Amino acid sequence: MMPFWLPLGITALLVLAIYLIRPTAQALPVASTVLWRRLLAARKRRRDRLRWLLSLLLATTVAGFLSVGASRAPWLQPGGGDPIALAFDPSPTMQAGLPDGGPSRIELAAAEARRIVVEAESGSRFTVNADPTPLTSTEVLAVLSDPFPGLSNAPDTEPAIPTARRVHVFTDGIGPYTPIVDPGTETNTVSVLVPARNAGIVRFATRPPATRATGPEALLEILATDPAGGTVPVELTVADSETIRIRRQLEVEPGDRFTALIDLGSFAPGPVTARIAAPGDVFPLDNRAGLIDAGRAGTASTRLPVRHARSRTEPRRVLVTARSPVSFDGSAAALALEADASVDVVAVRAATGADDPPPEDPIPAADIATFHRAAPAIPPAMPALYLDPPQAVAAGGLSPAAEAPLSQHRIDRTDASHPLLAGVSLLGLPVVVAARELDPRCSALASAGDRTAIAVCDPPPDGGPRSIAVAFDLDHSSLAQRPDLAALFQNAASWLTETPAITGDLTTDTGLQDERATRINDSTLEPAPGDRLADLDSPNRRPWSWRTLALAGLLLASFEAITFFRGLTL
Repeated sequence: MMPFWLPLGITALLVLAIYLIRPTAQALPVASTVLWRRLLAARKRRRDRLRWLLSLLLATTVAGFLSVGASRAPWLQPGGGDPIALAFDPSPTMQAGLPDGGPSRIELAAAEARRIVVEAESGSRFTVNADPTPLTSTEVLAVLSDPFPGLSNAPDTEPAIPTARRVHVFTDGIGPYTPIVDPGTETNTVSVLVPARNAGIVRFATRPPATRATGPEALLEILATDPAGGTVPVELTVADSETIRIRRQLEVEPGDRFTALIDLGSFAPGPVTARIAAPGDVFPLDNRAGLIDAGRAGTASTRLPVRHARSRTEPRRVLVTARSPVSFDGSAAALALEADASVDVVAVRAATGADDPPPEDPIPAADIATFHRAAPAIPPAMPALYLDPPQAVAAGGLSPAAEAPLSQHRIDRTDASHPLLAGVSLLGLPVVVAARELDPRCSALASAGDRTAIAVCDPPPDGGPRSIAVAFDLDHSSLAQRPDLAALFQNAASWLTETPAITGDLTTDTGLQDERATRINDSTLEPAPGDRLADLDSPNRRPWSWRTLALAGLLLASFEAITFFRGLTL
């Protein structure tokens, strides 16, 4: 393809050559040269030279505009350039505002993208997110204009970015967003992280009563972050369907977790809403959370309705297998099952070895098989809960433990969205857990470093029961002294015996409740340069199209004609 500057240069040289050509002088006899000498002396030669230069400049500009517009240079038309992909992180934290009431991070990302488009090489084409449609500079600038449109990619998905020479990923580095890019493609991560203050509700859920005599209560947790490190003042209100029941002024240290247990006995039936407000808060999505029904103990606000395999009023029958009935009596597991009104321990049996004869008494009917520091050689045909299984035995989707000295670890990763952890807080819990391999069909619900603390297994493809394995000793954990253990057992019994039946989305008004989102400053990326914030309001230039150049050339040609006929130019 001919470079766009070649016709421009040729046209400019032709115009200059025309202006430099002088016509051949013609002899004209006159009676006297006196009048001609006076006329030449009266003329202003400097003015004539300026008129000549102005005329040459106008003619060259007109010819240049028309020649470039007619050639339709690659940077003036769709296509003809290397593709550049623009990928925007759709995580909730991208909606966080900038300090001092500035725009959001996604708007900063759009401004950075416009800057890249303006500075791109001529002829470049652009794609936005997973859309493969190539766009010109003018078209993509229109897409990136304010207000920036909503993003279609869910934050937990990995969209496939169209093939491009270069991919620019705009992210704050907090969410799990990882687009799929062709190997070998140059990827540039553009940080739009701007640290700011935020306070959010990271947990609001009803939980089972500690004893049969008490009523349901709600667990509320608030987390704050502030790059300045100062205390964050937070106003908390909790209201039911009738009125505000609780109003408190809190002082939350950055990184610390404010935890409160709320007695729901005096609340009106129906939904309960918690709201917080903090000065300088830049992320409003986590300032509200709700409970679907305050009277449903053990139901987290983010859980969907379930269809029970048995009636709600009928307790689930639990068959316990332990090293011995005496070792089970008085344990943390025994006390938690005793306090739970939704289960009924039908029998406690002693574990038998592979060479031991089977017990003579018949096995009572049960819904859940619970193994306390024991594991069967053959998995049971009913849902199973394994509590601290022996290290040398595989149980609940976990392989035999590696032969290594046991040491204390802290749980640092949990899947808070799983029903098993509804109303249960395990992060930071110290546990003594051995290293075990996880079955591929199972998933780690709580982990301490590279060790699985709690594993859950869905039914295999050929059918079968669910199972849960708690791989640490409850009696030697601080969980035994907290009401979280009762919630964990009740959730386990519910998840093992119930089948989800989604009848409608009841989570739309429950709030974000995502701890990763509340920690809007926890990122591995460097903050965005401060000079970028100052340029947010400055307009971005838009490249001219060939039609614009052609129109400008015609207007200048008209101006040249007017000045010529008025004698201002030659």
